[in-house]
Amino acid sequence: MIRLKNRAGKGGPMNLRTRYLSASPLISIAAASLLLVVSAFADNPVPQVVGPVKPQAVIPGSGAFTLTVYGANFVSGAVVNWNRSPLSTTFISARELQAQILASDVATATAGYITVTNPPPGGGISSSSYGLVEVHTPTKTLAVNVRSVVPSDAFYAIAADLYGDGKLDLVSGQGDGKVNVNRGNGDGTFQAATTIGENYFPDAGLAYGDFDGDGTVDLIYGWGANMPTYLKVLLGESGGRFRGLPRFGYQSISYGRGIVAADFDGDGKLDLADGCGSGGCGWVFHGNGDGTFQKVESLGIYAGGDIVGADFNGDGKLDLVGEYVSGLYLFVGNGDGTFQKARRIATDTNHFGCSFGPSLLVSDFNGDGKADLAFCETNAGRIGILLGNGDGSFQHPVYYSTGFGAGNGFTFTAGDFNSDGKTDLIASTPAAGGHFNPKFEVLWGNGDGTFQKAKRINLPQNFGGEIGLIPGDFNSDGLLDFVMVNNSGFWTYTRK
Repeated sequence: MIRLKNRAGKGGPMNLRTRYLSASPLISIAAASLLLVVSAFADNPVPQVVGPVKPQAVIPGSGAFTLTVYGANFVSGAVVNWNRSPLSTTFISARELQAQILASDVATATAGYITVTNPPPGGGISSSSYGLVEVHTPTKTLAVNVRSVVPSDAFYAIAADLYGDGKLDLVSGQGDGKVNVNRGNGDGTFQAATTIGENYFPDAGLAYGDFDGDGTVDLIYGWGANMPTYLKVLLGESGGRFRGLPRFGYQSISYGRGIVAADFDGDGKLDLADGCGSGGCGWVFHGNGDGTFQKVESLGIYAGGDIVGADFNGDGKLDLVGEYVSGLYLFVGNGDGTFQKARRIATDTNHFGCSFGPSLLVSDFNGDGKADLAFCETNAGRIGILLGNGDGSFQHPVYYSTGFGAGNGFTFTAGDFNSDGKTDLIASTPAAGGHFNPKFEVLWGNGDGTFQKAKRINLPQNFGGEIGLIPGDFNSDGLLDFVMVNNSGFWTYTRK
């Protein structure tokens, strides 16, 4: 058990390998000996949280409990954080930690954001991923208010706490090539857009993480006015400013669609995996720790669209799953930045893909701590669930109709939208029935990996989430909200 009173400092202990002195033969010998000793200890990896945590929802005033956090790259001495405050943590394995949540943490309705910190050397905080505990009484339905509407022409959008203030912000790639940030106010509203990047390629991906290890969140996106494209990093700096680095990662036949930021080689620096938007390709980039990257491995033709990362075989190392046309492919990670030959884990002749939003999600739908997958098919108008066995194999996919009809583009996402501790699915279409007739549905999770029949929900001012649905507790009241992204802007629906 480890109990920290204060959050670990950014710098950590001095890296003795950079302080080799030779003022005298004696010092040289001593320093050389010390160099050998220090070199024997490899840097700790950057941890990765792959949610949901367990439990993912509790009732206010329910008292202290043990929280289980799943992911990859955990090491002995890792610490679970609740809203940035360290907790008493027990190391179970490289993919599992347990932490003691105090009664005072859940005394009132709130959102508990869960991150993990690995100790130095290397290590650091899970800056590109987090879990969420909703502290709220369960609700019987999904009732919402339109909390805010922000103009936008986004083609891709994500939520992240860019400013370290505990409030989720919106980052988007715009149709005119701008990369914008709408800073969150913490009450479900957002400030007007600030442009921080340029030359975004429409429909390319976005991802975030601390790529240079300075404690601030950085961004990466698909760059280019036309195909072929590149990747580009925006380094976060103090005062909410961002500094662009030179483009890299030439996409010879396509554009960067799915981007996963994680430490694939375990050196304490974030790396990247990139799945191309068309043509079938994919690359792994080794992070240098200063915001720059070098291409190290091709994933081949089997990462042609969205791509997600998790520990699918239970060894504590990060793996990848990518989609390509009619197949889903697993890339087992070796822990050194390389991956084994792709293995097909699912086939569907309807082809994978939704509308513009992400079409592949990783979650834990049956609460067994093993990573599962959800994917969508516009051609069939349905969502597929692929339950993981935890050893790199998967059960046969089970399909759920959205009721939107075949051929109608839709977007979907996952989360506990009624605070009962079970993961649900929500889906939206802007044009069911062949004309502008937006519809929204929820598929309540049963907690065993199955879902109830899609239920139509009438949303106020529903224009359809053509570009995506972004879940998050945007006002920290313990109820999971969502942002609907379409060509008229961001529509934030807060729960009530």
